[in-house]
Amino acid sequence: MVTIKDVAAKAGVNPSTVSRVLKDNTSISQKTKERVRKAMQELGYVPNVAAQMLASGLTYNIGLIFPPLVTPDRLSEPFFMRILSTITNEAKANDFTVSIATGLSIEEVEDQVKLMHRQKRVDGFIILYSDINDPVRKYLMDNKMPFVVVGAPEGFENDITYVNNDNQLMGKTAVDYLYRKGHRKILFITDDKESEVAVERYFGYVRGSDRLGIPSREALLFDRKKPEVLQELIDTIDEEKPTALIVIGDIVAIRLMQFLSFYDLSVPDDISLITFNNSIYSKLIHPYLTTFDVNIENLGRTSLRHLLSIIKSPDEVSHETIIVPFILKERESVRQLIVEDKAENT
Repeated sequence: MVTIKDVAAKAGVNPSTVSRVLKDNTSISQKTKERVRKAMQELGYVPNVAAQMLASGLTYNIGLIFPPLVTPDRLSEPFFMRILSTITNEAKANDFTVSIATGLSIEEVEDQVKLMHRQKRVDGFIILYSDINDPVRKYLMDNKMPFVVVGAPEGFENDITYVNNDNQLMGKTAVDYLYRKGHRKILFITDDKESEVAVERYFGYVRGSDRLGIPSREALLFDRKKPEVLQELIDTIDEEKPTALIVIGDIVAIRLMQFLSFYDLSVPDDISLITFNNSIYSKLIHPYLTTFDVNIENLGRTSLRHLLSIIKSPDEVSHETIIVPFILKERESVRQLIVEDKAENT
């Protein structure tokens, strides 16, 4: 069995240095840490987790908190699957494991988090949603439990680390892009008017429309399980005759395209469409979706790394709001229109 002394000899350091590297001690340089970790890998050294837990007081496990499952297929959404995969891989690289907390309601989610905290099963949490009145966040703050929020800042910015895209800017950028393509009648469609992401992107749509002097409208709901909602949606489209739609996400966009086809409306010939997340579904069928890549891998890695910093050095961490950049992927679902603007011809 490979021991710490074997690793120390191969790396050319003292055994105490290897022990500090295992604890990710900040007194050890990054260069030395890399040399020691390389020696561990080459020798096949496996740390004694039980001994590490006793020495450090850590469980080497973090909790990943999903939003309430308001829709049955929420956990299967590409965003959550990709960020779960990224965080799990990043945790593994740091010798941590991941546990999931979720439920059908916010009360069930809170109960899961409380149980994990009381049983000391995790060292900290990553919350995959943001809500100003979130009881889970309040519980973690009251109990001084380390956590990071993936979502928009919703209060306590000096006490909480937020990792997020600028969703308002994304919504505004969608309007700007469609405007340059000649579109002047643009509607915003979501499957959940209450979600923080939908609200932020909708605000961006309104701001972008106002700035360009084109009309904006109340966000429209797309719920394929409610015939009355679908009827209201198609009636509005028939009345407003938009040339383009901004849709909350790729899966909703694909389902919306299928819905529109029943009314002989095709994308992009009859109506253009821009969406968000750049999931695997964006290039699953034609037309390929023009969509925003929100850099999910960066969101996941950044949130995990900042949480580990808080866990390992709580007195040295300054909380901040970290904005991860996005990229617009131009594809087939938006077409160019020729529009004569009076202002441009005067």
